[in-house]
Amino acid sequence: MYELLFLSDSLSEKIDQELLGRVRNAVLNFGGEVKKESTREKQKLAYPIKKRLAGFYAIFEFQMPGEKIDELQKQLKLENDILRFLIIDINKAKSVTAKPRAPKPVRHVETKPEAKGEKIKIEELDKKLEEILKE
Repeated sequence: MYELLFLSDSLSEKIDQELLGRVRNAVLNFGGEVKKESTREKQKLAYPIKKRLAGFYAIFEFQMPGEKIDELQKQLKLENDILRFLIIDINKAKSVTAKPRAPKPVRHVETKPEAKGEKIKIEELDKKLEEILKE
């Protein structure tokens, strides 16, 4: 089971249904079966991609033999209306879990409040800094 997410370049306010049909047919031609398909409204991009500032996202969930994925990627690269795409194996993505990080130990440095108006000499300050850095 795979998931294909792609960013479409469309100048209109709706995603190009012809492009969706071409992607669907590409999956079918390589022996795949589309299980789910969804699109999103036009969105502003975080940064320009191929001089475009907005685009449509489309998501296809499909089954396909693993050896055909490379051929599908080559076909998608030929589509001029697709700015970027990503294919992931859903089964592998769900099985990978992130290891929780151990929290870093917090080191508390006790400081004595200085009386107001007291000035500290630079030599004393240097000694304190050296002590702290040695710890």
